[in-house]
Amino acid sequence: MKKLNNKIDYLIVGQGISGTCFAWRTYFGKQSFKIIDRENKYSASKASVGIYNPITGRKFNVTWNVDKLFSELKYFYKKVENQLNKKLLFEKNIYRPFKSDSDINDWNIRLSSSKYLKFCEFINDDGILTNNSGHLDVKKFLLSSKKYFNNLGRYRSEIFDENKLKINENNFSYKNEEFKNIIMCTGISEKKLNLFNEIKLNAVSGNSIFISSIIENNNIINKGINVLPIKKNIYHIGSTYYHSSEDEGPNELLNKTKNLIKDDIKLINSRFGIRATSKDRRPIVGEHNKIKRLFIMNAMGSKGVSQAPYCSEKLFNYINENKNLDKEINIDRYRS
Repeated sequence: MKKLNNKIDYLIVGQGISGTCFAWRTYFGKQSFKIIDRENKYSASKASVGIYNPITGRKFNVTWNVDKLFSELKYFYKKVENQLNKKLLFEKNIYRPFKSDSDINDWNIRLSSSKYLKFCEFINDDGILTNNSGHLDVKKFLLSSKKYFNNLGRYRSEIFDENKLKINENNFSYKNEEFKNIIMCTGISEKKLNLFNEIKLNAVSGNSIFISSIIENNNIINKGINVLPIKKNIYHIGSTYYHSSEDEGPNELLNKTKNLIKDDIKLINSRFGIRATSKDRRPIVGEHNKIKRLFIMNAMGSKGVSQAPYCSEKLFNYINENKNLDKEINIDRYRS
């Protein structure tokens, strides 16, 4: 690794899933960086259940770019695991109970397509088990990464003050340090900063809860909510998707869980966060239209675990190797 000097390669603003993934990408690329993070209590990353899933949404669509995204996420997080010497990524199948006979018919139709069939473990009259899924321990990923980078002198807890940012001809100055590039990974806070005013981010609130139950299950259960087993008799449940207050969402999730599990459950605690999503529900990645070497990586929505490793790779290669960004994630789609 390079030692920090008068001109640092990257200032990364925000240490959620996106900012942390880009920091690791930079670390593995042997370039210098510094992260600053406001440690927002309601960061979407802190409330994330952390599930990655190739089949998503109410219509059970196959995730966009699934093969590339999932190949990269497994490679990337395991590389981080090796660096931290901590287990972070856990592979688990997802069981989806059927609600009606029409569900069975719909899934049989889907499975006539190879793009669905490769994700199917088995199907019967009760439900379907799908594979190539699992979860990232997001809390451990963020905290362990923060500790690791802090020990290297590459992390600072503070609120980014755009008034302290000076744009020079070939670099940026921020609080007596010089940076070649700035990467904005601030989530919904970007709406207040408004550095990239051509994009319109939507705020989507969400809750997740932790419960205990005598039921033992090793698979993720998906039926309106995701029920993720994290250790014996302990489950992480999520998520709500609306403009909720901090105490409404847990009650909704608790009621849905009771209807699904139909057994005595006990609420342990809850989390609340606000996600940033784009109009077309795709990530937003790219360079400022007027300020060169000022970049954004945002709008991962509820799929940050699966999309951030891929997007960080694309952005890093765009900056360092002049490779094109995918049109689906490129911020230029808002400028045409």
